[in-house]
Amino acid sequence: MKCRSCFFILFLLAGINGRINSQFNFNVIRSLGETNHQIVSASYSSDGSYIITTGSDSSIIVWNAERRTIYRTITGLQGRPNAAVFTPGNEFVLAGGGDNKVSKWDIGVVPPKIVQDFEGFSGPVQSIAVSPDGKYMASGSSGGTIRIWDLTSANLVFDLKGPDKNKDIYSVAFSPDGKILASGGADGNLILWNTSNGIMTASRPGQKVIKHISFSPDGKLIASCGHENDIFVWQLPALSNKIELKGHKDRVLAADFTPDSKYLLSGGWDKNIILWDVASGKIIHKSDKQSNIVTNLDFNPASPDFISSNYQSELIEKWALSGFDEAQWNRLAEPGAVKIQDGSPSASQQTANQNAAANVGQQAGVNSMIEIFAPVPVQGKVVHDKNSITLVGRVSDPQGINTFLVNRNVVKLSEGGVFQYNLNLSKGENQLDLVAINNKGIMNEQKFVVDCIAENAAAAGMEFPEIAKAGYFALLIGINEYQNDEINDLQNPVKDAQNLYNILVSKYTFNQENIIFLKNPTCDEIALTLEDLGKKLSDNDNLLIFYAGHGYYDAKANIGYWLPSDAARYSRIKWFSNTSLRDLLTGIETKHTLLIADACFSGAIFRTRAAFSEIPQGIQKLYEIPSRKAMTSGIFSQEVPDESEFIKWLVRKLDENKENFLPSEILFSNLKPAVMNNSSNIPQYGVIQNVGDAGGGDFIFVHK
Repeated sequence: MKCRSCFFILFLLAGINGRINSQFNFNVIRSLGETNHQIVSASYSSDGSYIITTGSDSSIIVWNAERRTIYRTITGLQGRPNAAVFTPGNEFVLAGGGDNKVSKWDIGVVPPKIVQDFEGFSGPVQSIAVSPDGKYMASGSSGGTIRIWDLTSANLVFDLKGPDKNKDIYSVAFSPDGKILASGGADGNLILWNTSNGIMTASRPGQKVIKHISFSPDGKLIASCGHENDIFVWQLPALSNKIELKGHKDRVLAADFTPDSKYLLSGGWDKNIILWDVASGKIIHKSDKQSNIVTNLDFNPASPDFISSNYQSELIEKWALSGFDEAQWNRLAEPGAVKIQDGSPSASQQTANQNAAANVGQQAGVNSMIEIFAPVPVQGKVVHDKNSITLVGRVSDPQGINTFLVNRNVVKLSEGGVFQYNLNLSKGENQLDLVAINNKGIMNEQKFVVDCIAENAAAAGMEFPEIAKAGYFALLIGINEYQNDEINDLQNPVKDAQNLYNILVSKYTFNQENIIFLKNPTCDEIALTLEDLGKKLSDNDNLLIFYAGHGYYDAKANIGYWLPSDAARYSRIKWFSNTSLRDLLTGIETKHTLLIADACFSGAIFRTRAAFSEIPQGIQKLYEIPSRKAMTSGIFSQEVPDESEFIKWLVRKLDENKENFLPSEILFSNLKPAVMNNSSNIPQYGVIQNVGDAGGGDFIFVHK
């Protein structure tokens, strides 16, 4: 009777508290997902730049958290990965699961490569944690094995065993100072280990089975949850003064603290996500029921949001928080903090850059410094005799630069803060407004005037549509000759690529110097060329990629491959997968990217596979919306003949076109019937998944 009364009182308090704290809220703001990738684990990197997920398809996906696109895909694992984490600096990923080992992946290359393996496990790896200083990795596995490894040497430091040596370990976690390792699993015991000597320092019975452990960021508390309805929160270092959070109606599988350690988020079998006030044990806010069991929760360490995922779901839900003191998320924006972005330098290089910027800022006595290298304004004015101008300069700030704008257009900065920006001018005076916003939201502005005296400049007030300012680039790949004798050579791909080259140069706005033509390239040559384009092109540019050569589709893994000239028949090391292609496309921040593949190609790269049936209206509107489209010569595993009807009709339709502006969707709708009438192939057109397509835009071919 006493327990029922206590529960009733807690229930009433929770209801009252929910009304009192109604300012606290969280709502889904967006979803991320990948086909056939039912999420097993999901978490942020320590700086909030990336999200990493493991999936039932035995792959690992690294997402750019800000752009919400796929940065890297790790495939080819021998068993389902159960856990994956970043090392500090986000240079490597540690992953383990059904293959009974932990692998260290270098994600700075495409495709990611294993640089170390940690082996000797008696069963599947269930949990992985990295010490805050990045020196050690802890792993928990089936069979009760807890191990601490030296990440540099890959040597085993400690092999730890709890009271019940045969029970699976489902969760391991380092304390914020790295001095304690916590473990929990099927025996229900929460155990603390001294990481300097491997000695057990405390142990308490927790849930029947512990599924998840979380330290508070201030290092004073630890929470455990699992096969009971309650969450246990203990004081450190002695696991004393246990608090029981009551409110879930079934098992609790995930829990995480806010950065200030005052609140805890939890979710589990009852399909609810609950926010708790840790000190009082009261419910602050509860979500609506989710579609399935909540398996993963993780706060973003850099901004007030969190992610969740559900059992058998292919989606990560990103939630926005409201009602909190957002200052607790600002620690990464302080001097010396490191935030790695795609294509950025290493952590040590970034720290050096930031320290240099801090010194400049302190000497100048400003928050942001905008330096103009060329042209140099004299008394706030530049006289220019051309109808366009290129601005070159540098932006620096001790807090780091969040955004840099020229006339309200976002401009990409190099790793050292250098920018280059091309601007079309009207005749007469053109106002330039340069704005730098640092990571604390402080703005610095610089203005000057460019007086354009060029005879061919447009009169003031005449607007140039975006499409008239655009740069058009192309990467054409044709592979006839294969180094491996077991792969048949082809006769026509290079010729087909040459025909497309000729029509692009002669009839459309592709300059010869902006077209890269790779004849019989190797796998590394293709990858390096795409990486270079990612460094060269901006969001004012458009990119056409064409591939003709052998292709292969693995139906079991749902992965398509191009076969470069150095491919081997029985080894896929030098095969170029569609996942590698997609990851590289993510790093190319063009306005529009159109991929045309005249080979067997995986339809998994499309979000939709059906050809479009309606003709779009409004060329400029189509152009304004960023797009990432693909056009292929056949469906999934359909063989494409050496003498391709697809490329013949592609070139013919481009040649016959008389319109000034030709959307790729219209081009496809014109050539598809002709290809189908003259071959057994069914061409495909659609959106490339998770590489930045904004929906509704299109690549526009501009006639000369």
